[in-house]
Amino acid sequence: MTVSVDSPEEIAEGRHLHGSQATMLSDTALQVTDAFGLRNTGFHSAPGSEEAEALPVPATLLVDRSGKVLWMDLSEDYQRRSDPSVVLAAMRAHFDTL
Repeated sequence: MTVSVDSPEEIAEGRHLHGSQATMLSDTALQVTDAFGLRNTGFHSAPGSEEAEALPVPATLLVDRSGKVLWMDLSEDYQRRSDPSVVLAAMRAHFDTL
């Protein structure tokens, strides 16, 4: 599952660009972002083309069924995400079924 500050319409329009099979959720009001403490409060918290006042810190989280964060990887570059091999290693470390 992914969470984005894009509107549902923007997500639907751009979904094919990334080839993602994941469920993509919209968080335009940053409610999910704030719940996990991931609001970027840096000087340039949104690219110049963004209308948003702030963006989330790019993050990859593993969350259990109860909502507890088991693992988190943060990125300083909003265009970079966790390498899949790093995420898979974290999943193997935290989930017995992999």
